[in-house]
Amino acid sequence: MRAVAIAAVMLSHGFLATNATTRPARALGYLTGHLGGLGVAVFFAISGYLITTLLFEEQNLRGFYIRRAFRILPAAYLYLFVVSIAEPLRRGELASAAFFYSNYWADRSWYTAHFWSLSMEEHFYLLWPFLLVYLGVRRALIAASVLVAITALWRPWSLAHTHLLYPALQRTDMRLDAFLFAGILAILMSGPSRACLLHVLTATWFRVLSALTLLAAWTWALAGSAPATGTLIESALLPAILLSLVHWPRSAVFRVLESAPLRWMGRISYGLYLWQQLFLAPHAGAFFTRVALTFAAAAASYYLIEQPLLRYAREPGRNWNRQVLWNNEFFAENAERYPRLRQEV
Repeated sequence: MRAVAIAAVMLSHGFLATNATTRPARALGYLTGHLGGLGVAVFFAISGYLITTLLFEEQNLRGFYIRRAFRILPAAYLYLFVVSIAEPLRRGELASAAFFYSNYWADRSWYTAHFWSLSMEEHFYLLWPFLLVYLGVRRALIAASVLVAITALWRPWSLAHTHLLYPALQRTDMRLDAFLFAGILAILMSGPSRACLLHVLTATWFRVLSALTLLAAWTWALAGSAPATGTLIESALLPAILLSLVHWPRSAVFRVLESAPLRWMGRISYGLYLWQQLFLAPHAGAFFTRVALTFAAAAASYYLIEQPLLRYAREPGRNWNRQVLWNNEFFAENAERYPRLRQEV
């Protein structure tokens, strides 16, 4: 699914980088222009679900943050270093990207514009683990539900009454539900309601109904109406649809997503997301040449930087790998689901 998400982003930016002159080409460009937002929404749903399950398994907040830093920062900072040499950046732009507040910074060029989503991901990484650890899973579930409700109410009001210099739907306060719906689903899937949820998620009627509802929400978004409602529907349904696909192993969709090329593309998707912004810049040359350069840079980033550093961060024996049992009855009741915890519990 990461491969699908990054393909949507690259296709969107590829069309933005071309000069469409005919009406069909402009219409196609308008349609593909919205694919980038969809791809980012898929990334948010994946992050919300996987980060929650990783926190359940690792039980180690310090180790979690160190591994996140090894995973995210070196590749991002290398990209920013190269871009700052290749292209003149605006004042404050580099700092906003490097310290992940780019989604609240208006004066951005094309080359760091995609850091709005990375900033939002980092804000989620700071908020959600602390809620889980210091509130406990049950209270964090309540807190997440309250935050989802607040976001759903705040978003339409803010769209109507606040007019800032940066895009409204790129602000963390406007999109927290994109992560939290997935986090809530991950918690529920780890508890006694798992069987009931799977029964619903794997039902044919759910797959058809959710796909049609999501398609209607995207149609509204393309028409420019009800962006707040469409965003809410998208945030709520995407995690459930993704999980439904995961538990549909005999389907053609599952087999395609598990094919070797898409699995590889998913592994290097972080590097693809970083470097496509440089190589798919407007008026940068032939499209397929730019795509090839993007894949080459992403592969180099993955094999030379991301994978070695992540392997180092995950090596047994590191001080930050010590397992710290959270004082929460949820894990005592569900220890059989977490092999790493079984012995300690």
